[in-house]
Amino acid sequence: MSAVQVSFEISPIFQRITSGLDPERARAEVTARIHAQGTAVPDELIDEITAEYQKVSTVLADTGVLYSGSCFGQLDGDWSMGSLTIGVQPLSYRDPEVAIAGMTKILAAEHGQHAEVSAITLPCGQATLVIRQSPDLRLPAEFSDSGEDLPIDVAQLQAFIPVPPSSVPGAQTLVTVTFSTPSTDHWADYCELLVPLLNSIRFRPAPEADLGAPAPEAAPSVAGGPATAFG
Repeated sequence: MSAVQVSFEISPIFQRITSGLDPERARAEVTARIHAQGTAVPDELIDEITAEYQKVSTVLADTGVLYSGSCFGQLDGDWSMGSLTIGVQPLSYRDPEVAIAGMTKILAAEHGQHAEVSAITLPCGQATLVIRQSPDLRLPAEFSDSGEDLPIDVAQLQAFIPVPPSSVPGAQTLVTVTFSTPSTDHWADYCELLVPLLNSIRFRPAPEADLGAPAPEAAPSVAGGPATAFG
């Protein structure tokens, strides 16, 4: 399998997440970012953001993904947050289009009516796109008026992209882009950031590591233009 370097342009609202943070250090990073915006935030909201941030940080340490970033700020006067992850994994395929057809069929059957699953064409190649909303995140009972854990709807977009052999000969690599947010009212705003990101993804052969073993790499760059309505 040939190693693949993944490059993409990302909105400046995303800040890279530090991997392997414990809850205390996760809260310190979240608090520092919020204070940098010069806005007062309720402690219960900081707790919620910290829990999400620390969860993603732990996943990073466990899986070694290429890139993960988070964003939180105000959109139209309301606090909003989201997380973005770009990862790679081995995938055996001869033809990316056949792989996409298979993944699209399997994921559509798996998610049923709870997700929109479709095959799309990106500048970097064919992809399977999954958009779904589910109450995976829960607000602890001590923070709810009812005294019970409350489900929080989480909207998620995933793009599964087999690296085309035309870009990297011998590639047997699946790139997965995942964006999640509990701020479902701001989904349209986030989509305006995700479309340019997906369109900016490019693949090329990665230089081999020092010991000769292929190693995937990420080469993100900050996209130009307006950051967004965050602020």
